[in-house]
Amino acid sequence: MNKITALTVLAGLTTAAAQTFTPVPSNVELGLRGGYEQGLSGGVTLHVRNVAGPIGLRLSADYSNVTDSLNDNANVPLLGTWGSLKAQGATESGTSTTVGLDATYTLPSTVPGVDAYVYGGARYNNFNAVADFTNFGTTGSNAGKSTYSTNQFGLGAGVVGQYALTPSLSLAGDLGIDYYFPSSIMTNDGNGNTATFTQGASGYSDLDALVNQPTTNFKAKIGIVYKF
Repeated sequence: MNKITALTVLAGLTTAAAQTFTPVPSNVELGLRGGYEQGLSGGVTLHVRNVAGPIGLRLSADYSNVTDSLNDNANVPLLGTWGSLKAQGATESGTSTTVGLDATYTLPSTVPGVDAYVYGGARYNNFNAVADFTNFGTTGSNAGKSTYSTNQFGLGAGVVGQYALTPSLSLAGDLGIDYYFPSSIMTNDGNGNTATFTQGASGYSDLDALVNQPTTNFKAKIGIVYKF
């Protein structure tokens, strides 16, 4: 009797684990996601499906912690390469904030609880790289922090696959690629001295070599999507 009961419970659990949920019929999805995009990244998406047949719209916003914001092999004027300055105690950090507006196309699916869509559209990115000289040298430095900023526009595309965990909640994976056009570089030495270097201007090429402003970025993220 105990064996029969155990087998019955096991069968019930197996059936529950294998259960496939059918997503609720909804055109509006709110997503939370995290993963890699220039570094550790997280963000939100708002997806409106079926605006015109299988075509929809998606708005996204992502924030990334960029660890490699400055090029070690590039020269810092009058000081040497950035790599040599790091060896003497200088440090770097960076942030990247991206906003995207995409058109989406829902792909046909014959697998219950599974759906996917492709997307493509415009991007805006605000990038900040920080060179910190607080601990530079054997006795530290009063040079403080220098910030290099860019505001760039670009294009992006990707694919999202979703698997229903409940009728309203799905697990989502997002793979994509973005390309950003070069922009002016703004500098701030931390002492109130700011400057803007436009493309082709004197000093721009040196700054462009130093600052790892976004160009072609790959992203891979996973998260959850809630259907309203």
